[in-house]
Amino acid sequence: MTTSSGAKTVVRPLNNKAQQAKRQSSLKSRRFSLRSVLLWILLLLSAGLFLALAALPVGRFASAAISAGVVAAAFVLGRFAQRFWHARTLTVLLLAFVTFRYFFWRLTGTMPPVDDLVNFIPGVTLFAAEALSFVLFLTSLFVIIDPVAREPSEPTGDPALWPSVDVYIPSYNEEPELLETTLAAAVCIDYPRDKLHVYLLDDGGTDQKLAHANPEQAAAAKARRETLQALCERLQVTYMTRPRNEHAKAGNINHAFHKTSGDLLLILDADHVPTVGILKATVGFFQQDAGLFLVQTPHFFVNPDPVEYNLGTFERMPSENEMFYYSIQPGLDRWNGSFFCGSAAILRRAALEEVGGFSGDTVTEDCETALELHARGWRSVYLPRPLIAGLQPETFDSFIAQRSRWTQGMIQLFLLKNPLFKRGLTISQRLCYTSTMLYWFFWFWRPIFLLSPLCYALFGLEIYRINLPDFACFVIPHVFAAAFLSQFLHGRMRWPLFSELYEYLQSFHVSRAALATMIRPRDPVFKVTAKGQSVDEDGFSPLATPFIVTTLLLAAGLGACAWRYSIFPEHRAAIVPVAVWCSLSFLLALGGLAVVYERKRVRRQERFTVDRPAALKFEDGTSIDLTVADVSAGGVGLIVDPKWRDLLALPDRTPVLTIAATETEAATTTGVRIFRIEMRGGELAVGAGFAPRDRQDIVEMARFVFGNSVGWDIFLDRKRVAAPTFFGGLLFFATRVVPRLGHVLLALPGALRRIVTFQAP
Repeated sequence: MTTSSGAKTVVRPLNNKAQQAKRQSSLKSRRFSLRSVLLWILLLLSAGLFLALAALPVGRFASAAISAGVVAAAFVLGRFAQRFWHARTLTVLLLAFVTFRYFFWRLTGTMPPVDDLVNFIPGVTLFAAEALSFVLFLTSLFVIIDPVAREPSEPTGDPALWPSVDVYIPSYNEEPELLETTLAAAVCIDYPRDKLHVYLLDDGGTDQKLAHANPEQAAAAKARRETLQALCERLQVTYMTRPRNEHAKAGNINHAFHKTSGDLLLILDADHVPTVGILKATVGFFQQDAGLFLVQTPHFFVNPDPVEYNLGTFERMPSENEMFYYSIQPGLDRWNGSFFCGSAAILRRAALEEVGGFSGDTVTEDCETALELHARGWRSVYLPRPLIAGLQPETFDSFIAQRSRWTQGMIQLFLLKNPLFKRGLTISQRLCYTSTMLYWFFWFWRPIFLLSPLCYALFGLEIYRINLPDFACFVIPHVFAAAFLSQFLHGRMRWPLFSELYEYLQSFHVSRAALATMIRPRDPVFKVTAKGQSVDEDGFSPLATPFIVTTLLLAAGLGACAWRYSIFPEHRAAIVPVAVWCSLSFLLALGGLAVVYERKRVRRQERFTVDRPAALKFEDGTSIDLTVADVSAGGVGLIVDPKWRDLLALPDRTPVLTIAATETEAATTTGVRIFRIEMRGGELAVGAGFAPRDRQDIVEMARFVFGNSVGWDIFLDRKRVAAPTFFGGLLFFATRVVPRLGHVLLALPGALRRIVTFQAP
């Protein structure tokens, strides 16, 4: 069935005004209750005492002793944090105390004098960067102090009375093959058929695009519309487009929102393939809480991003986004601050109707919509279970394009709808949203932290007045406590230096988009992140120039530190801390260089290991028993008895693969086409691509590959071994970077030649 841009509009009444008034009254009473006022007074008094103790002026060695004692006490208390909430809180406060002591010492003992402007201006700039990151540190501690660990909530009662669900899959320029997988999986979702409606929202085939002045573009849009209409007809889902491309993704979804009538909306990006159980795990939350507007779930990715691929970390450590989805979002959930992330989320129609649909004033319509609804007293829930599988950008330039849009959107929100002044939010929600938005100013402080040691190394500027004893008594305890705190709070989700590497890699290019947004916050427009792009040969990214220059500058800085150490023995106490700082910056810069020298992508789709018995049946009735060893969105890897090699090698054959059922999964049958046969360890390894014969094959293929998230949980748990210590993390980081440097150094002369002739590497 298809729906044109002129489909009938379904108008639903807005949320009951009495319910709205009751929710707002409850919000006000919660905000201004006597108990809350007393708690906030106690909190402020405690915070004042805490800060007074942290700022207490004592000698250098006494301060070191205090810091050591506090860290030791935190280490002991941390052992009980899993059993006692108060032990976790006290551990965090003790470690934060060390950082507060460092910050007060930094403010009072290391700043250049005001009358020395050459040192004072860069010194204040560095301190401003530290202060901003310190504010983020404090708000982050609040956010993740007590994360919520929720379990799935299945719908209850008579299925005939369950809420109806509209599944929206917005698309712009994605390939039909990618959309087919997502649509087929959506059709497989385990939910009453009369309650589930799947819509493909095509913004690439709008009436506006079909009437484009360029005949080739108009023809391409028409061909796309016809192809996707046929795809939707085959899968029995609804195709929907609109007259004009207005307000990007938010406008596309809003167009469908006003023409459909489901009680709940499941939003899926075009490359986000859902499991069959995504609704069974989430709809129950809406039945339990009439004031709930959102259930957000994690974004699980089946392919490595450019950092993971080029450093080979995808299967060896947690991905960068896991800290957000499995540490920060559960923390936000404690304060009713978990927000919509654009996909893998279920929302209540009645709540959206109250604000006129999805917000579109910024390019991050997801977080903006959640902010508006939280401000009206609606509640949200975060379920930390991977229920979709998606794709990450595979090239460095598409990665930067995606992160630039996120940065622009969060800065837009901070400037246009600042949560600190947004009416209706609780104090906790204000802190949660502020913390989220402040993170996206990393482009300011990360390059400053990285390059500041060059001020002394290359120019002799004393912007951070420190000597070796102060370094040992204040800086080292602070670094140790911060590393301990990060490991304590984020556990297996964050490894040393990798978060800093991601920030460094984004900073130079994202900063341009950020500054432009700060100057003209209403100018940014939504740009679709390119998916499915790949790297066809080894070489430097077109965006590599600032990273090459930075690495060379830091190498020169290290050389200058060695020269100063040998020439000025009287300054060695100041040179050593600068050299240590410069060395860490240089290691980070080498990591950046190893990433922007991109490796050729061999696989177009990532594989997951499985172990399932199966049978392959040929047209003449011959059947072969075998084992399915791995699976991807495009096909399977099979292990076969070598005696069948000649039969499998016959060309132009499309046998039928039947994968045996398990206790939790039904049998799967689909056509396959064999494209690779090789001996491996005494066994015959066969590569086969899916060749579905009909709609049923497409649906069963999607159900087999993406239907059950148990395999995803196993994959994530396998990567989440205990995070290494700070020094262990440095060693692991080095082992990922150093082996890549040989290729980088060989390609560097050519890149430098192109840089000096004003060409991209």
